Amino acid sequence: MGRSLGMLMPERYRDRHAVKARAYSADPRPRPMGSGLDLYGLRKDGSEFPIDVSISPLPPERGRLFASTIRDVTSHRQLEQELRRRSRELEQADRQKDEFLCAVAHELRTPLAVLSLAAQILRRPQIDDQLTERTLCTLERQTAYMARLIEDLLDLARVRNGTLMLRQELVDLRTVFADAIEMAQPLVESREHHMDVSQGVEPLWVSADPTRLVQVVVNLLTNAARYTPEGGNVWLSAAKEGGVATIRIRDDGSGISRDMLSRVFELFTQADSAGGQRSGGLGVGLALVQRLVELHGGTVEATSEGPGRGSEFIVRLPLLRGAAAGADVLPMADD
Repeated sequence: MGRSLGMLMPERYRDRHAVKARAYSADPRPRPMGSGLDLYGLRKDGSEFPIDVSISPLPPERGRLFASTIRDVTSHRQLEQELRRRSRELEQADRQKDEFLCAVAHELRTPLAVLSLAAQILRRPQIDDQLTERTLCTLERQTAYMARLIEDLLDLARVRNGTLMLRQELVDLRTVFADAIEMAQPLVESREHHMDVSQGVEPLWVSADPTRLVQVVVNLLTNAARYTPEGGNVWLSAAKEGGVATIRIRDDGSGISRDMLSRVFELFTQADSAGGQRSGGLGVGLALVQRLVELHGGTVEATSEGPGRGSEFIVRLPLLRGAAAGADVLPMADD
């Protein structure tokens, strides 16, 4: 064609190509070009694509000639990028596994130590009724905590495997709140939090599995309690907003940084509490909350104005209208 080879490459490579071409002419032998470099070719329309280049000298009957083979390696590069991405994911999963095992060991060590101490106390030959009652309460609290921990792990596995089934029925959120508050109360009281509960006098009917919905609210209340310093405040409310029932759990605790907000529902993710310390848990509670809410056809989001400024979790569920249990239930239309 009588054209310079520079027409085949992006402008930024042409000066470098001329230098390398002269060097190759001084020592002509078959070899790949740009070993270890990302080379690109140029199409007529100006677009670039990754290439692999090899060059070989031809027999000198017609003077010094060279044959160059240029391959489009777009698919090869894409495969390399996919393999690197998967490798990073596997490395992250391996780190998460190690962190998870450490978290499980840490979370179980404390209640097991308490149970062991309680057993020793109950074995004492002389123990008054008051101490016996306190010890039994401690046993109940710690065993309930471990049972809830294990149940969360099993439920998360069921959700991920698609084997968790909802037993949906007509549910008033006021009954869900009552059960959830009773379950979360020991932790809230132990940290001397003030809990403010706001719900209307009218029922908010949803089609839900009551056990799973209680689990959602308990996990959010527990999360708020863990990340709120002792003596802090936790607000729980439910209200009709348009055609949905909205549950809000707000606290004035350690808050959530902007980069963490996008990851807070990821499995095994834990934010730092005030002072940069982890606040316990396995990092599965919020991931489970999100999956359970989605199974109910709802959404959950987290908001925060930043570290030290508290956080709010908002659950939205389709709202139903029912005159009474057993009555026909229709989607709630906007009034």
